[in-house]
Amino acid sequence: MATQTATAQDVQKQFEQAGFTVANDPTGKLEVRKSGFVAFLQKQGVSWNYSGPPYYVDHGINCELEDRGYQKFWLAKPEGKRFPIRKIDLENLHRFDEEVRYILGLESLYNEALGSTNARTAYDRLTGRPDR
Repeated sequence: MATQTATAQDVQKQFEQAGFTVANDPTGKLEVRKSGFVAFLQKQGVSWNYSGPPYYVDHGINCELEDRGYQKFWLAKPEGKRFPIRKIDLENLHRFDEEVRYILGLESLYNEALGSTNARTAYDRLTGRPDR
């Protein structure tokens, strides 16, 4: 684990050397950007980790990955608008996530490596079920 006791400056330097654009968030988080994607990182104990899912940036708006059961979409957070994800975008999201995990020294779990985790899941067939 390369960043076990890394300071914000150390982590920032590692990301910049890997071609990321890094900015400090007013809340103390680090914002890392590359290839049209952004992630917010925060220090948890002695290591750094995601503070939420990575986002796709479309026209300056952060969009999160949503699974509707039949297709994956980008969901624009403030407006609630969604648009279908393209295969190349999903591949780029996967590559971005793997790079961030590698730099932070985070373990990559099987389902995450497949790209099957989503920020939001909204299956149509769940609506109206007794447990929902």
